[in-house]
Amino acid sequence: MKILKTLSALFMSGALTIATVHAQQESNVPGFNAKDSLEGFTARDSREFAGNFTLNDALTPGPAGFWFGSNASEVFRTTIVPRRQPVKALKSSEMPQVGEIVATTELGKLSLDEFLNHRLSGARGFIVVHKGRIVYEEYPGMRDTDSHVTASAAKVLASLLVDVLIEEGTIDEQKTLGEYIPEFRGTSWADIKVIDTIDMSTGLDPVDGPEHFANPKTVTARLLRSELGEATNGVVESTLDVLKDAKPTSEPGVYFTYSSTATQAIVLLVEAATGQSWANAFDKYIWSKMGVEGPLQVHLSPEGIALGHGFLSLRLRDLARFGMLYTPSWNTIASEQVVTPAILERTRVPYRSREFYRNGPSGKKFMERLGDFDVRTGGRQWDAIWEDGDFFKSGFNTQGIYVSPARDLVIAYYSVESTQKLQKYLRPLVNSGLFK
Repeated sequence: MKILKTLSALFMSGALTIATVHAQQESNVPGFNAKDSLEGFTARDSREFAGNFTLNDALTPGPAGFWFGSNASEVFRTTIVPRRQPVKALKSSEMPQVGEIVATTELGKLSLDEFLNHRLSGARGFIVVHKGRIVYEEYPGMRDTDSHVTASAAKVLASLLVDVLIEEGTIDEQKTLGEYIPEFRGTSWADIKVIDTIDMSTGLDPVDGPEHFANPKTVTARLLRSELGEATNGVVESTLDVLKDAKPTSEPGVYFTYSSTATQAIVLLVEAATGQSWANAFDKYIWSKMGVEGPLQVHLSPEGIALGHGFLSLRLRDLARFGMLYTPSWNTIASEQVVTPAILERTRVPYRSREFYRNGPSGKKFMERLGDFDVRTGGRQWDAIWEDGDFFKSGFNTQGIYVSPARDLVIAYYSVESTQKLQKYLRPLVNSGLFK
């Protein structure tokens, strides 16, 4: 723990970049990998991690990061959204060929089976559901009953809730945030349209990325510290106050600029429009319609704001069930159609252009991680949307959900690994011909 605390102090002072922290922390835990966390941590470990947890621990692979992945409720105040429907079990129809798909990453040219079981993959769980059936499922670093932090894969849960409220007429995506959220009036958020916020195009200065996390002065880093109750310059800031400090750098709607602040803005939008807590609204409109296996853990900031940009926890099969809401097999896991044809059309065919995606600071980085430069654009909080109508969302330490409505296919996974290597398997798997 002394090593972790020292690195955390250097990180928060700006003396270390994220990449340096990764290298140093991993070198100080030789041989530690996902399998080491499979049986859980000792009571002493858990007390140490919970009592000394910092932003750096959440962002960095290593023992504390693995512990946090499946124990975030010991760090945050947490609202538990229970299962409401009887479990709608996913039948199994194994396709061993899925594990034979090959991709090349920093670990070399490996099959998916080999990659998931490699000691440096960081992989904890991986599932593929085709036409409502599990065709591939591996848990190299967690139990299938464990809930896990989704990181930024949570963002698409937040965006779907907004879309449902748009369908209901409760929210108008052409109106501004200031028309809904009193706290944003008089700030740079006030005149930004709902649609530009959903599509990660606020034009404000916060941007997610290693250099922004590593700079303690940025709104991005301050936001995360405020959510953890961690001080900035000796003061624990309010999450809402930090959000209000964002400043414009371009016109809204011009560039795809990925930022967790946009997601937190739509969390506040939902609460203002419905008069309910975000957790209760998500339960009412989405979670209660699904035949899930476990609860949804909605982690909260110290002042009680749902951290919908990245701190939700749920089981891997339930994350896959969420993806299935966008597929023809939705009726195998839900009591009613949550994703209407109109919502699906807005998600698959957003009006954002290739230029919107590529000319901003985020699109090219997403394509590089995927190893695929044919991405058409991004939108509705999804990182990548292709011409074939598929869409994908990633999380910071390599969590993800991929949906192919045309193939009736969902891929979901959890990891604790910093370079997103697992993404390289997604398009080769989808385009393998196995899912015609």
